[in-house]
Amino acid sequence: MRKLSALAVGAVFIGAGLAGPVPSASAAAAATCADNFESAVAGYMYAYDGANCVGQLGRAFGNDQDWSDSASSFQGSDTNKASSVLNKGNHQEVKFFASPNTGSTFNPHICLTRAEGFASNLSDDYFMKDSVYGSANNSISAHIWVDRTACSALAT
Repeated sequence: MRKLSALAVGAVFIGAGLAGPVPSASAAAAATCADNFESAVAGYMYAYDGANCVGQLGRAFGNDQDWSDSASSFQGSDTNKASSVLNKGNHQEVKFFASPNTGSTFNPHICLTRAEGFASNLSDDYFMKDSVYGSANNSISAHIWVDRTACSALAT
């Protein structure tokens, strides 16, 4: 019986050696929105191409009412690409719009409050909290800073 146990232990060590090194606990973990929130500059909102705040598209201190133009913080191909957003504003909420914000017509929106901090995956958020207006994922074309009373639909 002792010889069998010794052989079994030896086989385990040989097998482990053939399998290669085991990743250590100090290996870098995948980035998360919580990590990005901690390192974000106060007063700014951020938008990311991927879920979980991966692939930063840009950041903004002020309003950008047309992400597809060549002015302000977000430009050209940034429009309709955000899959996660972060708000580290000092006091206000960020109101994201489905279309460039002309201010004269109805424009479906979704807001991200300072208290929420971030929305890590916009695929489950709908403009105006109604699927009839479409998913906010890859559909944001503008943003402005507003008071909470200007928000009828919040990101979750």
